[in-house]
Amino acid sequence: MYWKEKISQKEIAKKFNINTVQVHRILSEAEKNGSVKVFVEGSFDICKKYEEDIKEKYNLKHIEVVPSEHTFGKKTTASTLDPDPLSIAYAGANTILNKIKEEKCRNFGWSTGSTNTRIANLLPEIRENVSFIDTTGSLRNDLSFNPLLGLNTLSKKTRGKCYHLGAPYIFPSLQEKNKFFNIKFVKDILKKEEECEYIILGIGSMKGGTSLYNRVKNHPYLIDKTFFNQIKKDGAISESSGNFFDKHGKHFVYDEIVSKDFSLIKKKKTIAIAGGIQKALAIKSTLLNGCLYGLITDEEAAKIILS
Repeated sequence: MYWKEKISQKEIAKKFNINTVQVHRILSEAEKNGSVKVFVEGSFDICKKYEEDIKEKYNLKHIEVVPSEHTFGKKTTASTLDPDPLSIAYAGANTILNKIKEEKCRNFGWSTGSTNTRIANLLPEIRENVSFIDTTGSLRNDLSFNPLLGLNTLSKKTRGKCYHLGAPYIFPSLQEKNKFFNIKFVKDILKKEEECEYIILGIGSMKGGTSLYNRVKNHPYLIDKTFFNQIKKDGAISESSGNFFDKHGKHFVYDEIVSKDFSLIKKKKTIAIAGGIQKALAIKSTLLNGCLYGLITDEEAAKIILS
């Protein structure tokens, strides 16, 4: 009644013979428990110039720059290993909803990570047959579960299907990896991602302050420190779904890592979602490669990307 029919809290209270304080509490609880999701349409005037400049400089088709946290006067980054502001995740969720509603998109490529997990938590129930496919290796090296797998949440929200490759981030040997990729169900999942129009990716930095770096430093869940340090030595400063880039945008791929097919990233409408000062140079290195269709970032990162 309040959100859809635009009936006032006073009128609702009168109809149910309760006071307006009770109505307000019920509405607040509805937002807190996720029954109601609020998204803001349109872009922010203060970020328009950043959007135009980044779009032109990096030849993007989709761009959104949201105000940084200090603009709102409070910290919005939740307790997470990933520094992406919460506003970034909201913008990503809104973009997905628009692609579903306006473009009738029914298949999305997906990726494991803090940002995508947050997006999955923010999305409302999707009352369409929308499928999400994640072909990035994400299990830990002992095959234990990765908590940053947002597909679990998405599977409860969509009437479509969610597919996960179920592979470790890095195989002990190339021989084992080749055996895995010859299994029929693995080939079937890879084929499903070919049907996706959009791929939604996060971007991680090889420096401190991001989830990949902290997971390697504190808990060797995905990749051991020796291998991680070798990647850094090779010059990589950013990572996205197992694909690495140096400061000039040069692409690195490591055979043992289960990465998302880079040719598919370039072929599809791939939108990267990442922000914050700590990730700015990593975002820029990925942009320099020219593999992205779109970017959702924040004001702070945009300043550095354009500097």
